[in-house]
Amino acid sequence: MRRWIFIVLCVLMPAVARANPYVLNPSSLIAFGVVAFWALIVEAGIVALLLTFSGLAPLRVFGGFFFANVVVFIFVFCPLQQRIPLPLLEAIVVVIDAASIKLLSRFSAFQGESYRSVGWLFAGLTSLAGNAASFFVGVIASGSPWEMHGTGD
Repeated sequence: MRRWIFIVLCVLMPAVARANPYVLNPSSLIAFGVVAFWALIVEAGIVALLLTFSGLAPLRVFGGFFFANVVVFIFVFCPLQQRIPLPLLEAIVVVIDAASIKLLSRFSAFQGESYRSVGWLFAGLTSLAGNAASFFVGVIASGSPWEMHGTGD
């Protein structure tokens, strides 16, 4: 029972975070960290679940992709977010994530008994689904869908 309470609390943690995932505000650095962490967790979870259809081991893929995703976030997304428009940067991240999915799927440590080769299309669509969910977590946590931004009166 305690395990389920812990899982529910972990799943609901992003709902109470308030931070903009794209613009850092020093007063919301802790909230940004919470939002970024949970966005990466959600993305890795979705990717791991989708890759189970190709016979990959979900827990191992989750760990491997989470690590790869953190590296991409720290060394690609964060340094380039002020230099490249967001849609182009997100596209670059989706391509890099698809390449990391393809790479992870080639290692036997991530393959299960019913492993089927992961093609570029499936890797790309899986990466896109994970990144879309990650972006959605950031948008929801920032509260921006419910804020009115100029009604044009």
